[in-house]
Amino acid sequence: MLHLADKDGSSFIYRLFMHNLNQTLAEQLNISKHEIKKRKEFLNFTDKDAQILLAYKPIIAKHCEGIVKNFYDFLTRYQEVSAIIGDAETMRRLNSSMNRYVLELFDGHYDIDYVSKRLRIGLVHQRIGVTTDLYLAGVYQLQLNLHNTVAMYEMGKSDFMDMFSLRQAINKIIMFDVQFILETYYSGLVNQVEAARKEVKNYASSLEKKVEERTRELEELSMRDMLTGLYNQRAFFEYLRREISNAERYRESLVLCYLDLNDFKAVNDKKGHQEGDEVLITTGKIIKASIRDGDLPCRYGGDEFALILPRTSLEEAVIFAKRLIKKFRVPGMQGVSFSMGVAGVGPDEFVNYETLLTAADNEMYKAKAKTRKRRGFYVSSVHI
Repeated sequence: MLHLADKDGSSFIYRLFMHNLNQTLAEQLNISKHEIKKRKEFLNFTDKDAQILLAYKPIIAKHCEGIVKNFYDFLTRYQEVSAIIGDAETMRRLNSSMNRYVLELFDGHYDIDYVSKRLRIGLVHQRIGVTTDLYLAGVYQLQLNLHNTVAMYEMGKSDFMDMFSLRQAINKIIMFDVQFILETYYSGLVNQVEAARKEVKNYASSLEKKVEERTRELEELSMRDMLTGLYNQRAFFEYLRREISNAERYRESLVLCYLDLNDFKAVNDKKGHQEGDEVLITTGKIIKASIRDGDLPCRYGGDEFALILPRTSLEEAVIFAKRLIKKFRVPGMQGVSFSMGVAGVGPDEFVNYETLLTAADNEMYKAKAKTRKRRGFYVSSVHI
């Protein structure tokens, strides 16, 4: 029984019971005065036993130093114990604590305060890694040392029954202690298991969250065009269906802009596909810099782009197209312009996504036709 309450038990108890600092250990374990009385009765520990122990306290006090020395001489023969103690200063503190513990066995008062001290001892032993078999070996050795001390005192005494009663009282108080010490010892283990369970649960929850986040990231990547960073065609159809449904539910306007780059093929043919890719990348940057939060820019395929503009009227979309034209007049576009078809629906009448896309595509071809007469930017619009 390595009595390390003074070493680091208080910090452990604080961590272990920090969820309920207003309760004593006895209260947390539902150990009341009635419970203490009942356990004494189970052991047949009476007031007379308490009086006998108190009466022999002076004898034990006189030999206490020797009892403690013999106790540790025995236990330190085991490597596990020596490893736990570790150094001479700890050994000195252990001796001091053990002296107090032994004398408390003979105090004659075994109330809630006494029990609380024993409860703390169990937690400390569990905290420092003393196994139950090692702890019980220590208890047994202490019991032997106490009986040996009594045996020395018995020499020359004629009152055999008195000595027998003393031995019985020692056995009872030791067992009384063991009940509470092991109870909190195992309570500490249970708390550790519960803490570990919660830690595993939290880790699993955080892992699940990371998996969900990673899944969302992968889904997001699967819906992005790798070259421009805009949404791809798969995402376009999914978002278009969703936004038409939302617009109809909330009776809002919705616009689809469908644009095709003019003279893009000439860049590929004359300067190569790398230069053509640079034009597409620049197009993506210009579109992303021009739209609002909530707008959905997509690369439909090749040099065709589609912009879904929720909560936007046809007139607002045409104004947006004019702003976009100004931003396209940059060297990075290498003179490439666009033809745009704009189709709007709502807030009263709506069509399915296929009809809306066909309408925007038709308007784009109307705008495209004008480039055959004169190169430049053209926009054609219709409200369905």
